[in-house]
Amino acid sequence: MLEELMINEHIYLFFLILSRYLGMMLLTPVFSSQVILYQVKILIGLALTVLTFPVVAAGYPLVNPDSNLLVIVEIMSEFSIGLFMGFAVFLVFSAIQLAGQIIDMRMGFRIANVVDPFSGVDSPVIGQLKNIFVTLIFLALNGHLLLIRHLYQSFEIIPPGRVNFSSELWQYFFRRSADMFVLAVKIALPIAGAIFFIDIILAFLARSVPQMNLFIVGLPIKIMAGLILLFVLMPVLNSYYAEVIMEVIHEIPALFRLIAP
Repeated sequence: MLEELMINEHIYLFFLILSRYLGMMLLTPVFSSQVILYQVKILIGLALTVLTFPVVAAGYPLVNPDSNLLVIVEIMSEFSIGLFMGFAVFLVFSAIQLAGQIIDMRMGFRIANVVDPFSGVDSPVIGQLKNIFVTLIFLALNGHLLLIRHLYQSFEIIPPGRVNFSSELWQYFFRRSADMFVLAVKIALPIAGAIFFIDIILAFLARSVPQMNLFIVGLPIKIMAGLILLFVLMPVLNSYYAEVIMEVIHEIPALFRLIAP
């Protein structure tokens, strides 16, 4: 009887750990990519769980679930930990892609969409370009490895089965969601603002030279100016992307403390 109880407790703990890693695979950039097969994501989660299980099992007492409903609730709570971590990073990627969409709209590329290989949805050209750049920067900074390390260390902050959702957690994500739009405007403002001034100049030309067909002349000018500015500002923007990504990654432990018991 005691052996069966111990086996049930170990299986329960194993699935709690696995749920936390699988939650990371749902929204975290790169891990959530549709390019990666679901079988591969599950295998990665299982491998991380196997490596983590002996350490967690030795450091925390095993708990036998009282009911099947409690098992489901605890597994979903553990799943949400990885989900919240991935969502925090996902907001940064969404902000950068939104900035690209704003630039696309000003340049006249809004009508041209390409399929995003990571999310599988249509995305404007510049938005997709920025998404590719920020993904490469994320990988170059070893952001995916840092997130795995933070999630592994989360077991020290939040013991398995001890998740506590506080009002501060929702305030954090509300603030982060609002900051996403501010970040998108900051990134898009130099290029979109320059194109806006070009629109003003073209408007004056239209009044001065009515014979000029501004639709034929203005669109190539805005596209050329946007691409030149994008090329010139690329080093500065990439450095800013790296700073923002590392900032949100370093905030992950503080996010976990909002869910800690």
